[in-house]
Amino acid sequence: MEYGGEQSLNDLIEKRREEGLKAFPAANIEKVALHVARGLQYLHTEKKLLHGDMKSCNVVIKGDFETVKICDVGVSLQLDENMRVSDPDAEYIGTEPWKPKEALEEGGEITDKTDIFAYGLTLWEMMTLAMPHLEMLEDDDDEEDEEEEDSIEESFDEDAYYERLGTRPELDAEALGGSYRRVVELFYVCTEEDPKKRPSAAQILQALESNAPLDRAPSEVIVID
Repeated sequence: MEYGGEQSLNDLIEKRREEGLKAFPAANIEKVALHVARGLQYLHTEKKLLHGDMKSCNVVIKGDFETVKICDVGVSLQLDENMRVSDPDAEYIGTEPWKPKEALEEGGEITDKTDIFAYGLTLWEMMTLAMPHLEMLEDDDDEEDEEEEDSIEESFDEDAYYERLGTRPELDAEALGGSYRRVVELFYVCTEEDPKKRPSAAQILQALESNAPLDRAPSEVIVID
């Protein structure tokens, strides 16, 4: 991939938090949603690959959201004609907070919809400036003393964290306002616990490009390079 001054989406989220700002503008989230869906549709449909680790760290942004790209396909897995990872020796790596239930359960079936769950959480990151199920820990210029570190460790409820993994994190949609309605709907449909209820990347792409309802399957798959 050519280098052109890109930053990871995660870097931008952290920077926004440090500046005391709130959610990214809805237009920026919609642009990320569209371009990442386009990338996933290409991977799933054209290359028959599961990205395997969708999250804000693996989305790169150039300038003021001039370009949006997916990166790091080092843990991608081959998909069969039914969009399933059928190789019994293949291991889904992912990153824990972005994993859906099927990726956390032993013997869970991994499909293209596993990427879709993590995609939904990536949009959630942009709306909340947080990490799924665990708020980002802010760095105070590396001067955090031992007492503060001990306090963080003591307040962390590990059991509650693991119980929440694979579920849809809370979102205060009312506080976001009406301009976020579209991305909120997309977040909800992509983070359904049942993979069959999640849309495919192609369905998301067509819905976003045509402003169609997100729960309606497209009549045909549109491939966009």
